[in-house]
Formats: sequence, structure tokens, C-alpha cells
Amino acid sequence: MQLDHFDKNITNVLNFLQQQFEHGTSYSSLNTLRSALSLLLTQPPGEPLGEDVRIKRFMKGVFRIRPQFPKYKFTWDPKPVIDYLKSLHPLNTLSLTDLTYKTVGLLALATAHRVQTFANMTLANVHENTGGIEIFIESFLKTSGPGKPQPTLCLPYFQECPELCIATVFLEYINRTNLVRNTNDQKILISFAKPHKPVTSQTVSRWIKHILSKSGIDISCFSAHSTRHASTSSAKNRGLDLELIRKTAG
Repeated sequence: MQLDHFDKNITNVLNFLQQQFEHGTSYSSLNTLRSALSLLLTQPPGEPLGEDVRIKRFMKGVFRIRPQFPKYKFTWDPKPVIDYLKSLHPLNTLSLTDLTYKTVGLLALATAHRVQTFANMTLANVHENTGGIEIFIESFLKTSGPGKPQPTLCLPYFQECPELCIATVFLEYINRTNLVRNTNDQKILISFAKPHKPVTSQTVSRWIKHILSKSGIDISCFSAHSTRHASTSSAKNRGLDLELIRKTAG
């Protein structure tokens, strides 16, 4: 459909949204398109396009025909994943590949943060104390915004079970990768294959899906992002305070 980008005609906007709907676009994506158009096109005397009664009726109809559902109606039990990560021990016998998998897997389960957060961890923002390790994330993230504090990942020492001590595993990963990383690379997570460059969020996602697959989790159903659902649900089921879970998971 060839239209003027700044055409305020409601009929044309509805035709565009209808065309997207017929192409299979979800209610959520159509709502995003409506918001974007509303920013660009303002109806006189200043009413946002998204508030036009015809647009609102169209979106209500879309919702009834194509309602939103949660991505996951159920989630997986973290125990098989924890057991797999626990089996990767002792640390000094692990290859860099397995040490990487263990580090990323424990990070995902212990913090419940997004892969974008892990990909943006830097060496300069790692601080060790008597209780464990704190990693401040200064990069702009999906959740960054005015009035929203940047996340800090807290990795406590877990002396009761050394095989699952995320702080110890994390320090071992840094020490091992310091031997092969480029001195100019400050990002913590690097490829375990030469030339050992910093990795993207997509690579971290592939690593987590590999861990899930090795643990027997159906990766055709669950993505790397599902670790957030699994870990936070397990924490809630074990009686942890909901507000604490929310703050921890960002």
C-alpha cells in the first residue's frame, strides 16, 4: 500500500491496519503499530489518532478475533537443568566450552535476567566482596528509562554446594578467559572458539538453548527467555517474596 507517511486520513490508517491483520499480524503488534502511528499523526484539535473511536473499535474487534495469550501456559522444572550444570564439575577439568555453558546457565537461573543483560556485562563493573560478586550494568537495555535504575546482578557465594556456587564459577570463567581474550575487549562473555570475540545476545540465547536441550527440556517449545519464567516461578513456589523476585529479575 503506497501512502503518504503523514496522511492523517483515518480511512487509510484503518485500511493499513486491516491489511496487516490479514497478513497474520498479532493484536500486540497491531497495537504497537497503532501507537507508532499515533505519535506521527495527530488529529485536530490535537486528539491522538489512537484515541479515535473508529480505531478503538477496530482494535476491540481484532482482540475478539485474535486474542492475546501468554507465550507459555506452563513452564519447565529447573531441577533437570540444575542437575546438568551441577554435573559440570570440578571446574579445573572443564573445557572452556563447558565452563561457558555452566557460567551462562547459572547466571540465567540465579538472576532471571534477560540475555541482553548478560551480553552487556563488562569487566570494569565487576566488584567482589565478602558475600559474593556484584555486576553493575551500565549499558542501555530494553528496560532502561527515566527513573528506572540500571540493574545490578548479585552473585552470592554458595558454600553449601560448591558445584552450584555461581560466584566461584563466574570468577573461574573470568580467570580462564583472561588468558585468551583480546586486551581491548571489556565485555565479559566471549566466544569459546577463536578468535574469542565478545558475543551478542543471540549467541547467549543459543548457549542457553543448548543447556536446556542437554537437560531434556523441549527447545521446540521453550526459548532461552523461558529461564526467566522457570526460575521466578520456582522461587515463588518455594515461598520467596514476590517483590524480592520482581526486583531480582529486573
